[in-house]
Amino acid sequence: MKIGVNLLGLSQDRFGGVEQYLKNLIWFLANKDDKLELFLFLTDPNSGMFPDQINQIKKVILKKADESSKIYEAIHRCQLDLWFCPLHRSYLSDIPIPTVVTIHDVLHAFYPEFVSGGLEFNNQYYRTFAPSFDAVITVSEFSKKSIADRLHIPEEKIHAIYQDTSNVFCKSPNRRLKAKIKAKYKLPDVYALYPASYNPHKNHHNLLTALIHLRDKHKKPIPLVLTGYTYKENMIYQSVVKFLRDHTLGKQVKILGYVPQQEMPYLYYNASFLVFPSLFEGFGIPLVEAMRTQTPIVCSNGGSIPEVAGDAALLFDPDSPEDIALKMLQVLDPQTRTKLIEKGQTRVKAFSWEKSAQETLNVFRSVVPT
Repeated sequence: MKIGVNLLGLSQDRFGGVEQYLKNLIWFLANKDDKLELFLFLTDPNSGMFPDQINQIKKVILKKADESSKIYEAIHRCQLDLWFCPLHRSYLSDIPIPTVVTIHDVLHAFYPEFVSGGLEFNNQYYRTFAPSFDAVITVSEFSKKSIADRLHIPEEKIHAIYQDTSNVFCKSPNRRLKAKIKAKYKLPDVYALYPASYNPHKNHHNLLTALIHLRDKHKKPIPLVLTGYTYKENMIYQSVVKFLRDHTLGKQVKILGYVPQQEMPYLYYNASFLVFPSLFEGFGIPLVEAMRTQTPIVCSNGGSIPEVAGDAALLFDPDSPEDIALKMLQVLDPQTRTKLIEKGQTRVKAFSWEKSAQETLNVFRSVVPT
């Protein structure tokens, strides 16, 4: 089977979860079946993101992402059997072969104020392209139901396939490296970790308000470490910096910015717990990262988060800084921590890139004529 993978909309920014999804899924698909050929459609700046040495992976490099005529020519020239669009809103009309797309979530339908174009613009986009989708892959049962309800795509076309973490989270911790990372980033002995992009739904402000409750009401100034790509033009990031300054939280909160993937597990290993206050997620990879590193979790009860976390987390109302603060206090109890870690080790068995690749391949085969 020859599959064209539309990666022309890739951003050159460091964008976390989507990048992990693409790299891992493509790697495992390429190693899943010798008869499978993946033709990655890329622009030159992003061609280095994917390996060249695997026989099953071939690259189709275009000068511009929107060269529709060149795309159609390449589909014909490469004799592709399937067109796969794993990136948000990367669809094309009149593709002459079956099309499978990934829709990670429908954030715009729940929080239109957080998404460029708002509700109607995004709904209209899906109304235009959805009839051409032969199958839709999403990343949770919550997202599957949301896509069916909000985008009116038939549920039988939608397949919920869980993601997993990067392989670096599956290795045993190295004590020396753990100490080295702690020293490099000047990490405190006790801290909460929140790895997230600076987007409105990530809910940084309610988390920071919870820190004020902990410090002023409970006399427990728990340190917080934030990771995530930062740039000056990002207004959410700027508002976080201002909040820290206005509320004298600068010494309590450490902003690390982008942290290389190979170092991220050690931020978890050194952390006391993961705090995940996001208002909405289609999946929530940090939850699984925490389970793999035996880091207790306190998290939001919004979106897919309760589904992914299962019983391996303390849930809070993300709109209530007081509730966030109380759960952060609760997770410091040694018995609570032990129970959450044990439950996490059981829950994490539900996530596997091997399984994800196989289920994705099954979807591909279901729409390609034999």
